[in-house]
Amino acid sequence: MVKFGVMVKPAPYEKMAEDAVLADKLGLDSVWVPDHIILENYRSTSLEAWCLLSALGTCTSKVTLGTSVTDPYRRHPAVLAQTVATLDRITGGRAILGLGAGEAMNVDPFGIPRDRRIARMKETVEILRSLWKGDMIDYDGKIFSLTKAFLQVLPARKPSVPIYLAANSPMTRRLVGRYGDGWLAEMMSPKRYEADIREVEAAARKAERSVKDIDVVCVVTTAISGDYDAARDAALLQAKRRFLWWPKQLKLYGYAVTEEYDWNYLLVDKDTSEEIREHIPEVPDKACEDVTIFGTAEDCIEKIEKYLKSGVTHFEFEIVSPYRETCRLLNEKVMPHFGESR
Repeated sequence: MVKFGVMVKPAPYEKMAEDAVLADKLGLDSVWVPDHIILENYRSTSLEAWCLLSALGTCTSKVTLGTSVTDPYRRHPAVLAQTVATLDRITGGRAILGLGAGEAMNVDPFGIPRDRRIARMKETVEILRSLWKGDMIDYDGKIFSLTKAFLQVLPARKPSVPIYLAANSPMTRRLVGRYGDGWLAEMMSPKRYEADIREVEAAARKAERSVKDIDVVCVVTTAISGDYDAARDAALLQAKRRFLWWPKQLKLYGYAVTEEYDWNYLLVDKDTSEEIREHIPEVPDKACEDVTIFGTAEDCIEKIEKYLKSGVTHFEFEIVSPYRETCRLLNEKVMPHFGESR
């Protein structure tokens, strides 16, 4: 079964609510929001993700609502467990927790420790799952220690809120296989999914799980339009910014660019966005074409089918063409093509 969702991009609340309501009305399956204090563009609006999702939950009725993604540094696992369970209650069981390793821009300027990433993600997941069972727990980890801890709000969804792990390294893919209800990956070609899903599958098998129980989410820059060239230009521009933000991922495709804007170390100032724009010509078109979906509805259906054959089961479209028109094309032309598998 294939699912289709959208990233509701940072904007004033009224615009984000309008976009979420449209996705819900048109029958998309999921709505995702970034969880950032700081965004790359100094002039952006960055709303707190969980407050935002609660508000979006009150004006939508069907879509699942998730973060893409929350980090394990800014919230203690107990606070995160309570927050996510509250959203799940408010929305009648529609919450998803997307959890990832985090970016420097959201923690370093504020003096928040950013260390032992894998251990923090592992322990956070273990604590969340334990607290969501409703029992009083003790937990003695390398990072977190809990004594007689419990929650007074539990998720509406049973057995619990699904946890989707953002993973683009061997270590985090192993975590997905062991713990994840879903796998979020971005800037990925269909061929990369074919290769990397083997690591997820091996870890799942070792944990006596099946990769078929893991929702494989392709987070993908998308532009759908009757104007092929305009769609291509929009998709590639965003992909080039993404690769400058993530140069290690670009290296997997055989190319190299400056590492000055690597998200692992990037601290945003007033000129960051414009400085990144100056380096866009350095990023090759070919790599960007491989990891994006663009063109007419028919072009996009063809690329989606390639992703599905590689193991993807769920799409989170980061729409860079006009949003309302793109959602209409998804509803009228793209999703009906996959009707039997939905």
